Amino acid sequence: MSTRITSATFQTTVLVLLLLVATAGHAKIYKWVDEHGKVHFSDRQDHSVKQEVVEVKPRASEWSRFEIRIETVDLELTAEEKQQIVDGVNHVYEFYDHVLSFDMYRTVPVNILIFKDMVSYRDYLIQRDRGWLVASYGLYMPSEHQIVVYIQEDRERTFRTIKHEVSHAVVNSIVPYAPAWLNEGLAEQMEMLERDDAGLYFESHPENRWIVAKAREQGRLTGIDQFLKLPSNKWRHSDMSGSGSVRAQAGQFVYFLLAKPTRRSFLVRLMHNFNRGDRTLSYYLVDDNYIGGVNMLGLDWRRWLHAQGEGSVRFAF
Repeated sequence: MSTRITSATFQTTVLVLLLLVATAGHAKIYKWVDEHGKVHFSDRQDHSVKQEVVEVKPRASEWSRFEIRIETVDLELTAEEKQQIVDGVNHVYEFYDHVLSFDMYRTVPVNILIFKDMVSYRDYLIQRDRGWLVASYGLYMPSEHQIVVYIQEDRERTFRTIKHEVSHAVVNSIVPYAPAWLNEGLAEQMEMLERDDAGLYFESHPENRWIVAKAREQGRLTGIDQFLKLPSNKWRHSDMSGSGSVRAQAGQFVYFLLAKPTRRSFLVRLMHNFNRGDRTLSYYLVDDNYIGGVNMLGLDWRRWLHAQGEGSVRFAF
């Protein structure tokens, strides 16, 4: 009996193909049908089956830079710092548009409010009944479409925090059902997002790298199968308790997925599944979306952990 490809499946497949082409230059995509009538796609040629080359022409994105509103309280920013914030926010939008294939043209940018110090920041949160978050470096408030931060002693860390919170604003707006680990993992890695003449790129997150390495050495690192089974409420509880390394692990796991085109395609599939309203735990989506399923994902992750990647991860458009 032949298997029909549904519209949703076809759209997902096309997305993955576009991603593979965009991230692997002019790599060929192969298509074949197995004995059960199921259609398969791969970026590798298999001489044991009859394959045909698929021609894929990615659609040009309509993404363009946004004007970013920045407000400060008892604080003066230099023109260079304001430009750094604007560039950082736009890089995050560009990442979601070009790398994760979301249409950012219709996304409304949030306002950024920057306080001079931690005390003013805490007072502002307490006044808005968010006093339990006073230990944070920054916060995205969906109800007010606002990102609130304060100037840290390391001012560069403040600008990284803004990119972190902008990522939360984007995910909460376009992928509201994304699991907590994925939302936070993307935000953590977005802190390290930069751009040069060649395009967007990531460096490894040094703090998360250190935390994950220590947790692995001490046997405290959660197995990836258990990690992906955690419901968002339990993940957040573990993160807020401060007793684990789930936030650092989420950031490094996203970095691991972004570092290779085939793994990147898996991340895109997950994001678009959740964008369509899927609330399935991530673990149960792996077998259908990752080559080799959960066992291979776990093996690839454990291998990667030995060095936690090398150099920067670049994205070619």
